[in-house]
Amino acid sequence: MVKSPNLFVVGAPRCGTTSLFAALKQHPDVYASVLKEPHFHAPDLPSQPHTVSDPADYARLFAAAGDQRIRAEASVWYLYSREAPMRIAQAHPDARIIVLLRNPADMAISLYELYLRTRNEADADPESALFRTQRTRFATSYFPFGLHYLHLLDFTTPLARWRDCFPGERMRVVLFDEFYRAPEAGFRALGEWLGIDPDAPVSFDARQAREAVRMRVMKQLRDLPEHLRRKLNPDASRLHAGTASVAIPETLRTRLRDHAREVNAGFAAAAARPWPDVW
Repeated sequence: MVKSPNLFVVGAPRCGTTSLFAALKQHPDVYASVLKEPHFHAPDLPSQPHTVSDPADYARLFAAAGDQRIRAEASVWYLYSREAPMRIAQAHPDARIIVLLRNPADMAISLYELYLRTRNEADADPESALFRTQRTRFATSYFPFGLHYLHLLDFTTPLARWRDCFPGERMRVVLFDEFYRAPEAGFRALGEWLGIDPDAPVSFDARQAREAVRMRVMKQLRDLPEHLRRKLNPDASRLHAGTASVAIPETLRTRLRDHAREVNAGFAAAAARPWPDVW
């Protein structure tokens, strides 16, 4: 019998989901999908090269799961999907949700810089790009939804949708700055929440993390059909770790932060935690 996922890391982009998922992959009590970001439960979002839309293909991502307590996947755009919260709640009634967030302005700027590197974004003027109000698609865009940066600054509205479907302790909001000041302590707290060994050794060094799961990942890949293996992007780590070629004026950061404060007035209620002063 194929086991289905019961832990979803749902976003937000550029907030540390890759590092957290790498830590989860190392834990002996966790089976993590070898394909990150299948976005199966978000048919309302544009498809990306790694999107999995076929139910049988999605089930294959967890076909090799053993008796691990947690079976996890991470799809950062689930956060903004209108359909994903209800679909996951109905299909996986025992699921728990992790949301990683950071200062919304820093998130948007980091995403803009990433998209310049990957050519999803073609506007090299950060002010016109980050404050655009029209839906935009460039000739090289592979995910135009992500280019509406002002829309993405709003964490409160999507969090409220998720909170409605996953109330109380079923959803945990983790702040990027807090987690990565003390990642071992942060991961230990998540382990206790998930009911897995909180003291299992995991590394937050990217190279060590890859080496720790190399054999497990190779086995998972062997078990996947070729069309699913092709969805993995071996250059993703390099692209995500790159540096931007444009300067972001401090005045622009301030404008974005001021706007984020306005649109997230209800953050505390939606996230079940206070709005950080640094935001």
